[in-house]
Amino acid sequence: MYALYIARWLASHGIVMSEVDVVRASLLHDIGMTEDEVFLSPSRVKAYSHPREGMRIALEEFGVNEVQADAILRHMWPIGHVPPHSREGWVVMLADKCCSMSEARAIAQSMVGRIFQSQDQTSEPS
Repeated sequence: MYALYIARWLASHGIVMSEVDVVRASLLHDIGMTEDEVFLSPSRVKAYSHPREGMRIALEEFGVNEVQADAILRHMWPIGHVPPHSREGWVVMLADKCCSMSEARAIAQSMVGRIFQSQDQTSEPS
């Protein structure tokens, strides 16, 4: 959804791209995470290997086009060393970062809540 919102916001500002390419690449960008050797690997390996594996699966199983394949392959930039080549790829990459930050914020809020809750339970009444 982030990717579609970003693409539509950009379109409202005169930067038009294929919503079909944005949506298909967004839905498939992490499909490479389903392979056990990728899913169970350390984070640094996962960051590099799942985009390549995802692009392979997307090409073989879903017949993605060149723009979609590039967006899937390069969505981990700047960890991956080559940025996306298309507007659609940049949108998918940015949306992926937005989702990651949203998830990280939710995890941090949960952890902080548990820390304060455990401190309240362990503190002695005055």
